[in-house]
Amino acid sequence: MAGFRVVKARDRRRFPLAPDEMGGVMFNQVIPSVTVFAAAAFSCLSTAAPAQPAGAVDYSLPAQELERSVREVAIRSGTNILAPAKLLSGRKATPLEGRFTPREAIEHLLAGTGLSLESVGDSLVIRRLNPATGEAPGEGEVIVTGTHLRGAPPTSPVIVIGRKDIDRTGATSLEQLMRTIPQNTQGGVNQENWSATLPDQDVTDHGAGLNLRGLGQRATLVLVNGRRLAPSGSSSFVDVSLIPVSAIERVEVLTDGASSIYGSDAIGGVVNIILRSDFEGLETAVQGGITTEGGGGQVQLSQSAGGRWAGGHALLAYDVRLDDEIKAGDRSFTIGLRPNTFLLPKERRHSLIGTLDQELAPGLGLSVTGTLARRKTERTLFQSVSPLPVGVDAQADSKGLSGTLSYELGADWRVRLDGNWAVSDTTQRQTQPGGIALVNARDVRNAILEGGARADGPLFDLPGGAVRIAIGAQARHEEFRDAFSSSTFPEVVKSADRGVQSAFGEILVPLFSKANRKPGLERLLLSGAVRYDHYGGTGSTLDPKVGLLWSPIAGLDLRGSFSTSFRAPLLSEVSGAYTILYLPSLFFYTDPAQAPAGDIAAFLQGSDPSVQPETSRNWTLGGDWSPAFAPGLSVSFNYYAIRFSDRIALPTSTINVIGNPAFDSIVDLNPDTAAVAALVGGAQAVFDFSGPGFSNGNATPADIDVVVDDRVSNTALTRTRGFDLGVQYAFTAGVDRFALDLNLNHIIAFEDQLTPGSPVLDTLDRPYRPLDWRARGGLSWSHGGLAGSLFVNHADGYRDDRGSVPLRVSAHTTFDLSLAYEFGRSEGALEGTRIALFAENLFDNDPPRLAPDPGSSTGVGYDPVNASGRGRFVALQLRRAW
Repeated sequence: MAGFRVVKARDRRRFPLAPDEMGGVMFNQVIPSVTVFAAAAFSCLSTAAPAQPAGAVDYSLPAQELERSVREVAIRSGTNILAPAKLLSGRKATPLEGRFTPREAIEHLLAGTGLSLESVGDSLVIRRLNPATGEAPGEGEVIVTGTHLRGAPPTSPVIVIGRKDIDRTGATSLEQLMRTIPQNTQGGVNQENWSATLPDQDVTDHGAGLNLRGLGQRATLVLVNGRRLAPSGSSSFVDVSLIPVSAIERVEVLTDGASSIYGSDAIGGVVNIILRSDFEGLETAVQGGITTEGGGGQVQLSQSAGGRWAGGHALLAYDVRLDDEIKAGDRSFTIGLRPNTFLLPKERRHSLIGTLDQELAPGLGLSVTGTLARRKTERTLFQSVSPLPVGVDAQADSKGLSGTLSYELGADWRVRLDGNWAVSDTTQRQTQPGGIALVNARDVRNAILEGGARADGPLFDLPGGAVRIAIGAQARHEEFRDAFSSSTFPEVVKSADRGVQSAFGEILVPLFSKANRKPGLERLLLSGAVRYDHYGGTGSTLDPKVGLLWSPIAGLDLRGSFSTSFRAPLLSEVSGAYTILYLPSLFFYTDPAQAPAGDIAAFLQGSDPSVQPETSRNWTLGGDWSPAFAPGLSVSFNYYAIRFSDRIALPTSTINVIGNPAFDSIVDLNPDTAAVAALVGGAQAVFDFSGPGFSNGNATPADIDVVVDDRVSNTALTRTRGFDLGVQYAFTAGVDRFALDLNLNHIIAFEDQLTPGSPVLDTLDRPYRPLDWRARGGLSWSHGGLAGSLFVNHADGYRDDRGSVPLRVSAHTTFDLSLAYEFGRSEGALEGTRIALFAENLFDNDPPRLAPDPGSSTGVGYDPVNASGRGRFVALQLRRAW
């Protein structure tokens, strides 16, 4: 989006507020509950549509600068309109009088300008009629997440969260914003998951990651402006809590595998955070809030400054957020926890982002982004039955610098050179009261350095348009270091690094378009992509993707795709650090009486140096419908199926495996002495407990009768399938604007298999796991400068089968309310000031009760993956554009 001017309803520095804080429809905008809101949408459709054309607005615009008229249409209609920054400059618009839909109004304004209008989802994009005439640097067509080709429509589902969505949620962090997406689960590292035993826990467990499709935070790729960030902790997640919301223009969520485009980690999908690229002026925001049950007070301050000059633009955004803790004693649903135990931590976050776009010469442009962030976290916990509190203090620091040099070669070809450097440091200390005795300490560092080149443009023309291709190559160096020390063990340091080399290509073939359409073939596009990645020490992978987009009639797009994806092993997983324990073999038998007397087993724990990448196969099939008879209505549907194999996991959490066929793959009952000796030679440490009373039995490799290999390895398999449904309907009633939104995710199946011989486990609708039904839906309204919205969030009930008697966990439904007023141009000194009130979980619904983990008599009392324990949260925001 570098160099693009995003003309949107939020931009009111020079124009009076028209009816739209909540009004416009962004393509694939996030939305909520099926039975209630789908019915409401059709009800409104049948009642409001006959009165007047939905989405039509009255205009009375004089002949003036084209940019000013386009901006006025965006503001009045609530429609996002994207245009190259210089494309509108210097052009004049004809007068606009009458009632028009957004498309009709813009087409009228563009008449005779040599510019064309195209829909990208529910946004409107202004382009040149003939791309071959050339454009200034950075002014090419929109690149949507999931492709390297400018102007290519996606054949995979993309959800876009724009500034208006962010504004009406009142979200002060990216992880809070992503809670509004049913396709994203909270499993993994998260503020509330500290006390839960989860598959994706990390060595530090501070910060927040994203988890699309419930496949784990390691299987979700997070980008900023299309570039990778350094991971946090054991490299298992990207800490999105360090990205300031005030600097975000929109978030694009691709819910499909995308390794053919981006490489490793894009199995569950991609979250691409697009920074504000066209903001001008100053914007100051202050927000304060508190929970009504006690604790959890929050203050956020942000300051943004942006400026534009001939050939350039810059943005600097600073954000500070202060979160107070919530203690167990503040909530009635906790079970047996000491009152001073922290449910949510005390955190202090500071984030700074700067961007610079500059035209260096005709056709040559430079874009630079720099980031700097720090988060301090404090927790108090109690171990076992000890009355003494343990203090946990953590600090996370991240910094990065990225840049792109682009050059227009002519004939609509562009070449880009990209560079990116990012570092993440996390430290954690656990101390007894007063910080006297060190319990343990951990220092983790992750760093990446990468560079690449790519080019894209038309190859040749078909009757349906130009065949476009993109080609490129990348190289990346990754580093990881984990230093752990405690009061009882000396410091242990694990470190690893590797190089990654990649090459990729992509093609778009337009078989039918407006130029040669036929009945039943309004548009037919074929797309293909392939990427080769070589990971030093791990091996190589080749991942293709094919896609189809077919429009049988105007307003209906049907799409499908197939792809393979992969996740390279974490550097912490390929370090090869493992330990061996010598123990009597009877401890490993399901029936100890079957163990031969005197047999000794070697039990391996840690990481396997021969671990390979995880792989997946992804299928999607869906469509988008914007019927001509109902302007403002958009319906999207997407079916998906994912087979995630060779997953890196612990084969078992129990040692009683001999005699159970499910674990035959990790048991060797007749080990070769030389092989055992090799394992012993490669171990970080060997502990001998084979003698009487677990004493040192002085065993040697020749004495080993059984090997049980419980190191993390490629043993697990996950299969999931489901569908997404989205409905958006924007309409007007007099001078009032309304928008109905729905986003629903239904998981049909979610199955796990730990080893090839183990049984397939149905893990859907279980504690800490994905739920079959999740939805968010709401109604937004605006009238002049006043706007409001009410959203409902629903998570289905499920079964707790961890104990001998299964228990039912109730469904959880909460409501979010926002009210806002923005002062317009006629209101004097208050022009550009916005006051907003937010209420999250308006009716203060407690999370559904959940029993403690088996074997424990204490617990947080709820499932933090599928509900929040924060309760009702009320916040007030003041924002001023200067």
